[in-house]
Amino acid sequence: MVKLRKEDIKTKEVLSWKGIHLFHFTFSACSMKTRIFMGLKNIDYTGHHINLQKKENFSPYFQGITPRSLVPVLVDDGEVHIESNDILKYLDNKFPTLILIPKDKEEEINKMMIEENDLHLDIRNVTFKFLVPKFLNNVKIQEKSESKATLHGNEDSEDDANRKFWENYKKVGITDEVATKSLLNLKLHLDEINEKLSHHTYILGNELTLPDIAWFIYVSRLKAARYPIHILHPNVNDWYESLLKREVFAKETKIPGVVRFISYIFYVVQKYSGWSIKRQLVG
Repeated sequence: MVKLRKEDIKTKEVLSWKGIHLFHFTFSACSMKTRIFMGLKNIDYTGHHINLQKKENFSPYFQGITPRSLVPVLVDDGEVHIESNDILKYLDNKFPTLILIPKDKEEEINKMMIEENDLHLDIRNVTFKFLVPKFLNNVKIQEKSESKATLHGNEDSEDDANRKFWENYKKVGITDEVATKSLLNLKLHLDEINEKLSHHTYILGNELTLPDIAWFIYVSRLKAARYPIHILHPNVNDWYESLLKREVFAKETKIPGVVRFISYIFYVVQKYSGWSIKRQLVG
C-alpha cells in the first residue's frame, strides 16, 4: 500500500480535507479505471481534474501532493494514497458492499494487476502513436519543484521514468518499432484473456472483478486506435460490448467529437503512408 506520510506531503492543504477526493484526468487510463471502480461501488467523492495535456501534473501544487506527478491520487480524510491499484485495494476494503477483489481470487487478481501495470507503457505507446498527434503534446515540462513531495522521505524513481518518457517522446515520438513491440505484447495478453472468456462470462469467472475493469479500459483504448479486436479476439469483443451496455462503463468511452475527428485524420494519414495496426497484426 503506497500511503504517504504527512511529512512527505508539501502541499499541506490536502491534509485538512474531509471526505474522499480524487485527483484525475479525463483520458488517463488509470483514472478511468478508478472512476469505474468507484462508480460500481457508489462511492461519493470530490473530483479534482489535472490536465495532463497541459502538464498540470508537473505543477508545484500537484508535485507537492505526490512524488510521482501521476494520476490518480486519492485523499481520504487527509490521508494521501498513490498508485492506482493500491488505491483500488484500499477502497475495496473500505467499502465492502460490492467486493471486486474477492478473497478466493485475490492471488490471481494481484498477479493480473501486476501484469496490467507492466503494460501501462505499451498502452501509452499505442495512444500516442495512433490517437494523439505529437503536436498536441508539445508542452514544456516544468522542472522539479523545490517543494516536491517525497515517498517515505526519499525521491521516487517513478517520477524520473515519467520525465524520461516525455523527454524521449519530444525528441523522436513513438517509432514504428516501439509501437509494433507494444502491440505484440498487448496481443499476447489479449490472446490469454480471449481463452479465459471462452469459458466464463467475465475474465475470472461469472462475477465481475477488478481485471474486467482494467482490461475494459485497455480494450476501449485499443478499439479507438482501430486495433482489430473483433477479428483477433472475438470473445474479448463480445465481453467488451456486454460491459459497454452498462452506463458506468459506457460514459468512460465517450470521446469528444473534435478528438474523434483529429484521431480519424491521423489514422487516414498513417494508413495511406502504409502503416496501420490491422496491417501489422493481420496483414
